[in-house]
Amino acid sequence: MTGGRFDFDDGGTYCGGWEEGKAHGHGICTGPKGQGEYSGSWSHGFEVVGGYTWPSGNTYQGYWAQGKRHGLGVETKGKWMYRGEWSHGFKGRYGVRQSLCTPARYEGTWSNGLQDGYGVETYGDGGTYQGQWAGGMRHGYGVRQSVPYGMATVIRSPLRTSLASLRSEQSNGSVLHDAAAAADSPAGTRGGFVLNFHADAELAGKKKGGLFRRGSLLGSMKLRKSDSKSSISSKRSSVRSDAAMSRISSSDANSTISFGDVDCDFCPVEDHVDATTTETYMGEWKNDKRTGFGISERSNGMKYEGEWANNKRHGYGCTVFPDGSKEEGKYKNNILVRGIRKQLIPIRNTKTREKVDRAIEGAQRAAAMARTKVEIANSRYVRAGWVVLPGRSKQ
Repeated sequence: MTGGRFDFDDGGTYCGGWEEGKAHGHGICTGPKGQGEYSGSWSHGFEVVGGYTWPSGNTYQGYWAQGKRHGLGVETKGKWMYRGEWSHGFKGRYGVRQSLCTPARYEGTWSNGLQDGYGVETYGDGGTYQGQWAGGMRHGYGVRQSVPYGMATVIRSPLRTSLASLRSEQSNGSVLHDAAAAADSPAGTRGGFVLNFHADAELAGKKKGGLFRRGSLLGSMKLRKSDSKSSISSKRSSVRSDAAMSRISSSDANSTISFGDVDCDFCPVEDHVDATTTETYMGEWKNDKRTGFGISERSNGMKYEGEWANNKRHGYGCTVFPDGSKEEGKYKNNILVRGIRKQLIPIRNTKTREKVDRAIEGAQRAAAMARTKVEIANSRYVRAGWVVLPGRSKQ
């Protein structure tokens, strides 16, 4: 084996061992104009173990195979770090991705560079999601737990949302979505809180009778202007029968945050919430959204059991309010379209009653399944945290 300095036509250089016309042994290779550098061991032209620094300043330290990151390694990219296993250039199977400036992190399993399988995600405010993942998104069964309301992230706008979570990235390392905590709530509310006390007067006003007579509903409200758009300021308890649940839409691995699922005509107005109140959702997720059966419950006694679609009450279910009153029936996009709000009066429609009961049972089963998935996710969380990195030992 020989060695020396080799200059390439593109301006890059290599200094180190050489065998049969290929880098072999130990050496340092720099890119054109000194941009980018790999330092470490080589085997017949391929990196084996070493560190690479990109022109952007991003780094990787670990194992390689056939020119791709493979084995154990640590990557730093901007304000984020990944440590764990790699497979043919992609993150996986076990690994931890964490922010270097907030508590945000994901610990669990990966596939093709995306969260996939089971894992635990912690958001910038300390809230968590534990459960199943698919393609970088919450998908399957899982539990989303907020922090106390007074500590939860205040959601403002897509442009001002602070880094809360890192889901996935393109092959060039550019982050596609950094605000998973914000994805749980619409602008103006708190991360992880979807049981908001507000009503949509425009939707409600279209109803012909029952809970949605324009006179009876609007008679208990006063309108105000907000950003040149109408919004509703509700009186406590008087409009809880129309309490809606909204959040922004995100497909974390493939798009930026979208407010397409929020009714922008009326800004959500939150009833007073004690700073110590927390909220938990247990149930089904699809493409990062609460969809299927599930239970969302606040520590102050508010609770919804039933069907969900795109983070909204949609289908049959029952909402219990902190004062003990409840509404149950069929929901459409957070609005009760068939049913009754009651203290003691039961639903008289037998079919509706049966559908509500089935929805509640389905939600309870989904919540139980979510809790079992949490146990599996926590085991993956522990496994990911114990990955031994090159040159390091378990502490």
